[in-house]
Amino acid sequence: MKERQVEHHDGWASRIGLILAVASGAIGLGNFLRFPGQAAQNGGGAFMVPYIISFLILGIPVCLAEWTMGRMGGKHGHSTPFIFREYLKGFPLKLSGTIGVMIPVMIYVYYVFIESWCLAYAYYFLTGQMSLNGSTQDEMTKQSSTFFLQLTGADANGSSFQSPIIVFFLLCVLFNFFLVYRGLSKGLEAFAKIAMPLMGICATIILIRVLTIPGIESGLAVMWNPDWSKLTQPKVWISAAGQIFFSLSTGFGIALVFSSFLKKKDDVVLSSLSSASLNEFAEVVFGGMITIPVAFLFLGMQATSFGTFGMGFIALPSVFGMMPGGSFFGGLWFLVLFLAAITSSVTMLQPGILFLEEGFHVSRRKSSLLLFLFTFFLCLPIIYFNKDFAALDIADFYIGTIMIYILASIQIFIFVFKIGVDKGVEDANQGSLIPFPKSIRFVLKYITPWFLLFIFVSFCYMNLPEYLDKMNPEVMGLLAENKGENVEDAKTKAVVARSVVIGLFLIYGFIYLLVSKALEVKKEKVIL
Repeated sequence: MKERQVEHHDGWASRIGLILAVASGAIGLGNFLRFPGQAAQNGGGAFMVPYIISFLILGIPVCLAEWTMGRMGGKHGHSTPFIFREYLKGFPLKLSGTIGVMIPVMIYVYYVFIESWCLAYAYYFLTGQMSLNGSTQDEMTKQSSTFFLQLTGADANGSSFQSPIIVFFLLCVLFNFFLVYRGLSKGLEAFAKIAMPLMGICATIILIRVLTIPGIESGLAVMWNPDWSKLTQPKVWISAAGQIFFSLSTGFGIALVFSSFLKKKDDVVLSSLSSASLNEFAEVVFGGMITIPVAFLFLGMQATSFGTFGMGFIALPSVFGMMPGGSFFGGLWFLVLFLAAITSSVTMLQPGILFLEEGFHVSRRKSSLLLFLFTFFLCLPIIYFNKDFAALDIADFYIGTIMIYILASIQIFIFVFKIGVDKGVEDANQGSLIPFPKSIRFVLKYITPWFLLFIFVSFCYMNLPEYLDKMNPEVMGLLAENKGENVEDAKTKAVVARSVVIGLFLIYGFIYLLVSKALEVKKEKVIL
């Protein structure tokens, strides 16, 4: 095959732009919705102990390893399969490269739907159409629940296509691909420089409002007066580690891809630590000190009964409905959620775009169009089969949890056992404004790989059987019958769950073929 040169003019305009872009990708709904829900259900302040430990021995080491590996592998290309070409070959390369391409693209497929909920809620609050007029707390919560289920189509399969949510979904999809089409510097980086400060300003306004609510100290007590007995439960530790992965976008492969544009003279140590710290600040200060205290103040211990979606889209809207100026502050809050969501979803599309550009030498316009069509049609089943979030829940478990853990493990084991920690640290220190922390070097060598493996095995042991049962119509039907629930609905959800898993296997096979084909192409000379 005739050798061609591929020129990449796109990249990062500034280091701060890169930090904001990576941080904006990590700061998302996991910070503002998932973290408060996890903390509320796992002992409040006690959850912070395993959370901080997980951040130190999993979050920071994996972030540093990702950024270092990305810059090291960037000479081969800027998509996961080509970056991994520095460390792997043959079947392991194709297997890992496929996972790296699939994870961010498939998470986007269902994440953009949740993103549209945030945009819809912001619109309805700011326009005064979010009217919860119950005279009691229970009535307000019931109205909020009904609104949420009807808007999202979670009350019946197919009802989302008769809901206004489909309009907000289309707006989110179009805006995402507009930003992607503009490239890294003019699209994602430029938007992150606007969206991140705006998000911080809006969140600060809401935080000040929350802290000035009479009696808010009782809500804050839940967050900062730990229930230490919870620390004896393995589930709390596993949940904390899982939250760190989800929150930092560790294992998404996004930081790996973005840092591949850096040169040896560019910093990776301070940049990775800065983006991780910015993410944790947003999560603990804004996510923890807004959602949890105000939910417990208005709803009491009932707040722990709400799941992630329930806390964000049922509990909080009913809380805003009860507080003075609730329409304004509710609209502002969901605007924060929307900005957090869209900055994350745009970053999720970049690895797929870069793979198409590098692997098949197509233009940004064509690669954007191809990925738009691919993800749009995959979104439709998730939206249609949304009764009780059946399709979304299964997709999130296998892609947003299991595959993320696998990719994070692959990256760490490559860094520790293939590259070698000492060699990796030496490379990371080139061009860095601060040295690679010695404590993190020790943690990477002797703790992170095994803690990562232990958490993964424990998580699968505790959670995988439940999700396997969810794909069995007979088991789910029997459980529904014992609970006095609709047996046919339960069996339908099991069939949907099974179909989603089969679909994920087929998609993986398709992407594997694409990755194999791309890697077989004669090595290109990449001009940065």
